[in-house]
Amino acid sequence: MHPFYGPSSRLVSGRESSLSGLLSMTAYLAFWAVAIAVAKKELDARFPRRQRVTPANDPAEAVLRERLARGEIEVAEYRERLHALVSEPWGAA
Repeated sequence: MHPFYGPSSRLVSGRESSLSGLLSMTAYLAFWAVAIAVAKKELDARFPRRQRVTPANDPAEAVLRERLARGEIEVAEYRERLHALVSEPWGAA
């Protein structure tokens, strides 16, 4: 029988047992770290995340702000159209 499967005075008190335990634990953790990283990379490649439209990168709101800045629309019309953009789920998916 292998000494690691049963009680052994050499296993408990020996210096090689602590080193082999540390190496096996390190290998175990390294394996799972690599496996999780590879799985995450594969899942991200297969199922890309959609970029959410926020007020900072919404092109419709940018056009609306530009029209207000040029004086093409009044503040009341700007607020009305902005409210329509935010409340209507046209681009919601």
